[in-house]
Amino acid sequence: MRRRAAKSPAPEQTRSDAAGRDLAWAVVGCVAVVVVAVLLGLGSTATGWLVDAPFDLSALLGLVIALPVAAVIVGRRRHRDAQALRDELDRRALHDPLTGLPNRRFLNERFEQIIRRSQRGGGRVAVMVLDIDRLKNVNDAHGREVGDQLMVAVTTRMRELVAEGDTVIRYGGGEFVVICPDTTGGPSAERLAANIIAGLEAPFSIGHDRIRLVANIGVAIAEENCSQPDDLIRDAHSAMRHAKQKDGGYAMFDRSIAQRVTPSTTERRLREALERGQFVLHYQPVVSLQTQRMVKVEALIRWEDPERGLVPPGDFIPALEETGLIVPVGNWVLEEACRQARRWQELYADRAPLAVTLNVSTRQLAQYDFPDVLTRALTVTQVDPSLICLEITEGALMHDVEAAWTMLRTAKTSGVALALDDFGTGFSSLSFLRKFSMDILKIDKSFVDGLGHSREDTTIVEHLIGMARGLGMVTVAEGVETADQVKYLRSLDCHMAQGFYYCKPQPAEVIDQIMGEPTNSGWTPEQGRQAVSGTTPATATATIGLDAPW
Repeated sequence: MRRRAAKSPAPEQTRSDAAGRDLAWAVVGCVAVVVVAVLLGLGSTATGWLVDAPFDLSALLGLVIALPVAAVIVGRRRHRDAQALRDELDRRALHDPLTGLPNRRFLNERFEQIIRRSQRGGGRVAVMVLDIDRLKNVNDAHGREVGDQLMVAVTTRMRELVAEGDTVIRYGGGEFVVICPDTTGGPSAERLAANIIAGLEAPFSIGHDRIRLVANIGVAIAEENCSQPDDLIRDAHSAMRHAKQKDGGYAMFDRSIAQRVTPSTTERRLREALERGQFVLHYQPVVSLQTQRMVKVEALIRWEDPERGLVPPGDFIPALEETGLIVPVGNWVLEEACRQARRWQELYADRAPLAVTLNVSTRQLAQYDFPDVLTRALTVTQVDPSLICLEITEGALMHDVEAAWTMLRTAKTSGVALALDDFGTGFSSLSFLRKFSMDILKIDKSFVDGLGHSREDTTIVEHLIGMARGLGMVTVAEGVETADQVKYLRSLDCHMAQGFYYCKPQPAEVIDQIMGEPTNSGWTPEQGRQAVSGTTPATATATIGLDAPW
């Protein structure tokens, strides 16, 4: 058996030990000289010699006394300097070098002590996991130096927002942990979380730039018998992910969140779901605002869990992304959407073809073989590539601009269309629209909601549509829910819309029913509901297809 090599001591430890030994030897030497002098009676001999000496030996005696004292002083100073260096290195090991905040190692070593101390005092510990979005985008758009300055400014503001006894820890990247050792319960923790979010979402002035951030917080409160601090951090992380899924803000951890799909508990179940065919696609109609005819559908994934029934995407997609399973699942979605588009193309050959759009995740786009995966899906299903549209979010493009450009340029040569999703919610770089040759610009629901009520949102939508028209792009409004929104979008010359006003995402069988209707009039919301309920109107109300799907 191989012997394990002995662990070498750290350099600072070696220097401290050497200084300590020097000091010890100096003290021992001085004591030894005194003892020998006493035993041999050298004191009286030396005194008599000094008195009878023909010349003054006081300087020599002073030197004999001073040398041991100087040795002790030097040794002590070396020991103190080495100890100070060791303390500084220990501090750096437990603190983030950029912000000066305690780091993850500090949390691992001291967290249990904080909980025990709080419990002995009769208090309750609240833990907040805070995640700041778009920090990487700041680095990409403004440079690393501005990103570092922003992180320091965030740290300074967080220290001002928390209470005096609270501890702010930089957990990594844009993630922080706040430990509140003396909270009175849920309401006080919620108030603090709301104050932190409000404080961090106020703009930061970095040089000549004003930067806005979005913060999400998950809050977990330690129970009286809490024995595993790691569980508390995990619960706060789960609550933070839940806050992101419900449009941001903060969320308190409770049992309903614990029952959601998380990476730590369901990776095996998600793998089994993929292997056993438990994932299905639902399709949401996209309607032409000019002709009120369905021109395409968006493919959206759902999970038919034998235990929980139909699981909404917000409950499992974050787990897919964090475990990396989003790549094989996304590849399955790509091939299945192509297969369904081919099926509709064959069944309804007498009508204008129904195009299918699908989302491509950041991780999928980062895979070196993504162009091969796309080519294989198009070849196996024999679908017309012009009927497939890949939706990419602005964040996915900013993750690695050059790699994304290479992948999408290759995808474009295969004949598929490209859509930019969530434009306007991030940094909205116009260079992306030009560089990536996007075909479709999707207007986010957050802007559509304000049409007719918010002058700012209406102006933004109007300018987005005008800009896209100037670039030769098709515009699609997402999240349309009212007739007034449809009216405003039509007046602004938006091309298409999708949302609950027309139809919720439905299984392929429901789209088949809609496709089977006569094509002599425009789309109405009732038509989607009738298809879902299985009823047939006395007078046909839907028409399907356009001459060009995009």
